[in-house]
Parts: sequence; structure tokens; C-alpha cells
Amino acid sequence: MVLVRSRILAFTAPICLAVAALAPSTAKAADIGVFVSGADPSAFWSHGFGGYLGITLFNVVGLEIEGAKQNGEVADSSMFSLSGRAFLAPSFGRLVPYGGLSFGGFRESLGDQDDWKRRTSVFVGAKLKFPLGLTFRGEYEWVDVSNDSLIPMDHRYYGGVGFSF
Repeated sequence: MVLVRSRILAFTAPICLAVAALAPSTAKAADIGVFVSGADPSAFWSHGFGGYLGITLFNVVGLEIEGAKQNGEVADSSMFSLSGRAFLAPSFGRLVPYGGLSFGGFRESLGDQDDWKRRTSVFVGAKLKFPLGLTFRGEYEWVDVSNDSLIPMDHRYYGGVGFSF
């Protein structure tokens, strides 16, 4: 009986150690950050800024809420947007490329006119993770706003800094 137990232990111990070594280390599950942005067509859009709060599930799938304000080139013009985002983000060490879909709404202002509409997008980006939870990220987004919006927007791009916890 003792011989059987020692053989079972001798067989299963290396397998258990190998599985434990391959298992990912504890991952930071949430991100919070801020960014500065630009948009195209650049003749209509100036700089913008925003923030995000997100979670990562199973170290691959991400969900975020993002709020942003993009200032227009014309005085008294801007777009405020709020969106929910879902994306895939596999981690390769410190580098985390990601891409996904976004759905939300926006309020666009041009002088004394304003407009509330839906906003969808497809985006790709990369995040670089540093010690103590510091992250840097860059993103490019193909934006779909209504054809009858006050100011057209085709693309948005941004660079940001955040903290993972």
C-alpha cells in the first residue's frame, strides 16, 4: 500500500508542479486612466481628453466604460461621448495588444445647436505595463456617428496613462 502511494505521488507531483508553474501569476484585474486625444477630419477637431475605468476577465477579455470630450476647431464646438467597450486583450509579458467594439452615445455642440445621437466604433491599441501598476496605452478608433451629425468624425486616436490595481 505504501509503495502504491509513493508511486502515485512520484507520478502526480511533477505534473502538479508543472501545472502550477504554467499557471499565470496574479493579474491586476482593473484599470483606471486618463488620455489626450485627437480626431479626424482634423479640419474640424482640436485636442480632447477623457478617462476610462475597466476590468479584465480571465486575463484576456476586457470591459470598460469610457467618457471623453473632443474639442472642435470652431469656437463653441465639442463632442462629449460616453461608451461601453468590450475587447480582447491577450498579454505578452509587459505588452498587451487589444482590439474590440464600442457602443454608446454622444452630445455634439456647435454654437447654440446641440445634438444627441448614438456612437459606435471599432478600435485597436496597445498597452505597456510597468511596475507598481503604471500603464501607458495608445489607441486608434474608427468612429461611426450619424451622417446628419453637426460635425463629422471618422477617426479618433489617443495616448494615455493609467494605473492597474
